[in-house]
Amino acid sequence: MAYKFFPHIPVADLERSRSFYQALGWRTAPGMAEGHSLILDLGEDFGVTLVERRFTQQAIGEDQELADPLRTVSGSFALLVDIPEEVDALVERAVAAGATAGHRKDDSYTSHRVFADLDGHRWNIVWADPIVTTRD
Repeated sequence: MAYKFFPHIPVADLERSRSFYQALGWRTAPGMAEGHSLILDLGEDFGVTLVERRFTQQAIGEDQELADPLRTVSGSFALLVDIPEEVDALVERAVAAGATAGHRKDDSYTSHRVFADLDGHRWNIVWADPIVTTRD
């Protein structure tokens, strides 16, 4: 499968992160044999590349400092799930695997919870009524 979107996320310990995300039920894609990165297959055209921080710094160059997501939020990831119950189930699995639960926001069209993974990256787990997310 060719991924059309696969952000790179720096991680301190690749194996620890692999175990964490596998505990969420996410699969690793085959073919990443370099030992310092792997792709999480989140389905369809979407994957997430986990890369050890030292290799991420090499890739971006020395002219910029790699942010520490445990101290600074420079962005977050949103994952849309199919049914409202998946929001709580996924966040609960994340917390059981070591994540930190964040805020919750529910309204008439959405259910939304946040967790921070082991490296501090923020994940927004969202269910939205199809009336909100359907493109014509």
